[in-house]
Amino acid sequence: MWKDHQALDATFIQSDLENWTAYRERAQKSGREFVAAVDSILPIVRAGRDESERLGKVSDASVQAMVDIGVFRALTPVQFGGLEMDPSYFFEGIIKIAAADPSAAWIGGQLTIHSFEVALMDPRLQQEFWGQSPDTRASSSYAPLGKAEPVDGGYLLNGTWTFSSGIDHATWVVLGGRHNNYVVPTSDVSIDNDSWDVQGLKGTGSKSVTLKDVFVPSYRVHSLEDHYHDREPGMAINNRPLFRMSWRGLFNAIMPNSAIGMTQGALEEMIAQTRVRCGQQGTGSPVVNNPFLQARLAKSMTAVRGVQLRQIDNWRQLFEMACRNEQPSRVERMRVRYEASDAAGTCFEAFCEMWPHAGAGAVATSNPLQNAFRDLMAMRNHGSAGRDAAASMYVGALFDLPVPPIKGFDMGSIAIYK
Repeated sequence: MWKDHQALDATFIQSDLENWTAYRERAQKSGREFVAAVDSILPIVRAGRDESERLGKVSDASVQAMVDIGVFRALTPVQFGGLEMDPSYFFEGIIKIAAADPSAAWIGGQLTIHSFEVALMDPRLQQEFWGQSPDTRASSSYAPLGKAEPVDGGYLLNGTWTFSSGIDHATWVVLGGRHNNYVVPTSDVSIDNDSWDVQGLKGTGSKSVTLKDVFVPSYRVHSLEDHYHDREPGMAINNRPLFRMSWRGLFNAIMPNSAIGMTQGALEEMIAQTRVRCGQQGTGSPVVNNPFLQARLAKSMTAVRGVQLRQIDNWRQLFEMACRNEQPSRVERMRVRYEASDAAGTCFEAFCEMWPHAGAGAVATSNPLQNAFRDLMAMRNHGSAGRDAAASMYVGALFDLPVPPIKGFDMGSIAIYK
């Protein structure tokens, strides 16, 4: 499929056009085709969910299905065989996949957003990364837990980095530092298969990796200070609307859109079970006749639908702005950041609202509802789901409150400003 999209008109690559209408139309067409293709793999992804849970990593069949329709190429530059689509359509696809298997959507989103980061980096890395295949994938661990020592020509990495989602299906890993991110082949790391022993999102396989005296050449280093100051070396070859969008914003949107899909899937399962349940405290009356259940279900479905529409609209509008050579204000960026965190919280609360009506059978290990509940609990604790912190950033920007001087350029610090 990627060969149909690998050739981009030279005008888009070489020119500094002010009118990106044709580019936008191509990116949206690619996105619509992608969303339609997602439907074709949902039976495979759904069938692989139990295997993902059992193995602690997404099933190979599910990953291959996502490869086949271009999930991991969605945000890859077209000159390397990517789809370079309007990201709102990518998130639509992630929502659908999450309803079938939250872990598959989680790594589908995470591994794909790392391709976006690579597109911002040194063109030599991009050629090395995608030179053999547009489906090359990188996992990440951004918390700066290890050590990076400057040496001649690059850095020497030592230590252990945790929570690297999808590492089993990646050939590269992006590791966070205090000032830089480092792109390392997975052949240079040791994966701790026993480190991922959790209750929720088991299939993400978010394992720890350990490095000992691993050399990373300078061209595989992403300077977060350069990122903060919009000095991305990759823009020398990727100065197009998609890559002018906020990498941090896109990263923060992966989790809530996965949450939306997993909550929709959970509510659909609850509706299916409710249709055939009777009880009503021994009366034998269908459970669906319970007016309290009816009120909560209507409220939950409406809440989840509302945040979905808002998320898709936000990214559609942001892409439209990029195609007009416009940049969102800090208030707009922080609003989108808050609404992403709010979407995650809203989804969790919507399912919790319905949980008392799921019945005693919902806690059986064979019941997918308890699985959904565990996945949502795990999702809710992800750093990008911090609604209170995001609210502070949003309202602070709204009232133009003073922002403390930046003291470091790690991912966590930059999130306050970018």
